[in-house]
Amino acid sequence: MAQGSDGLLIASLKTSPACLDVHNRDAEQASGIVSEFHEQSVPEFAAQALDRLYGSLYASFSYFCLSDTGRPVTHTWVGYRCGEVVGVLLFRLRVDQVLVLTEMFCLEQAVADAFSRAVFARFREVKTIHFNAISVSGPLTGWPLQRYAFSENYVIRLPQSVDQYLASIGKSTRKTLRSYGNRLRRDFHNFSWDVRAVGEMRTHELRSVIRQLHRFKRDSMAARGKRAEISRRETARLLILARRSGLIGIARVGDRVCGGSLACRIGHNYVMLLSAADPALASYRLGILCCFWSVCDCIRAGGRECHLLWGRYQYKTQLLGEPRSLLRLTIYRSRLRMALSPLLVISMWVAATRYRLRNWLLPHVAGQSSALSRWLSRAIAL
Repeated sequence: MAQGSDGLLIASLKTSPACLDVHNRDAEQASGIVSEFHEQSVPEFAAQALDRLYGSLYASFSYFCLSDTGRPVTHTWVGYRCGEVVGVLLFRLRVDQVLVLTEMFCLEQAVADAFSRAVFARFREVKTIHFNAISVSGPLTGWPLQRYAFSENYVIRLPQSVDQYLASIGKSTRKTLRSYGNRLRRDFHNFSWDVRAVGEMRTHELRSVIRQLHRFKRDSMAARGKRAEISRRETARLLILARRSGLIGIARVGDRVCGGSLACRIGHNYVMLLSAADPALASYRLGILCCFWSVCDCIRAGGRECHLLWGRYQYKTQLLGEPRSLLRLTIYRSRLRMALSPLLVISMWVAATRYRLRNWLLPHVAGQSSALSRWLSRAIAL
């Protein structure tokens, strides 16, 4: 996702009334959703609605602006039901395709149907609509389509209090958190966990902590035979977002940083951008403790969900993270158009088969200590 700061206009560009009427009639008949387009612009109300509707980092307009520098100008679709905004999608035209740029959100069947009808009615040259990294709330019907799951986002539904959250965690996990936390504080009397708003921290202090957490993450993954891909550019973007509405928890032994977590608020939700701990303290399970304490901080701050993003790790399910499949989805204008696109159909089928095979193989080799199993795991991941 990306958008140039020079090209992106946070203003409404009105579409012709005739076109709006046609789209409204089609959408109302199908799902009760009225469609509106803003070409080559993102209205301010739509930018704000993205956070409110989806509460996802990769669907937020702020992240979009930071990551889309230098790209062509985007278009905006807004869906209304009874005068209320129920859907906002940013998209770009590429010859005969529509590429939806809004990612990591749950696509409802009614929104997908209204958007597809409006796009195919307004842009006659468009043959296919492509979504990336989305979840769906139910079956999508009414259009010929292909889709496959390629990853997952682990999401914790946050209760109103930390006590409720702790009570809902499994008994064995509660025991683990309590015993390791007590042991850590018993062995290190000067241990502390400090949570702060990122915006209150000095720049050099924040960067120092983040660099230390990245080193911990790199070392921890190296110990498991994995490699942590850490982009300086991506880190800089996330720090800009975190300064606006982020929470950072820092674990210290005395003055030394030994772990921590960074979460950013998007709408009513929090996204866990980074969580890591010193591998030297792995025997204290400090990694899961830092993530747990950070989730508790998000609850105290009034968050509704905490997104742990992708990566299959046991601690995520132990902390009640529920995997939501991330899909790649292609919607075709018609069955005839699908039949006339054999290369696209075959490529989608091959990709879907590859990921299904990967998901079937990984559980059989994960956690195995043999050299062959480690080699197979790396080959499957690649």
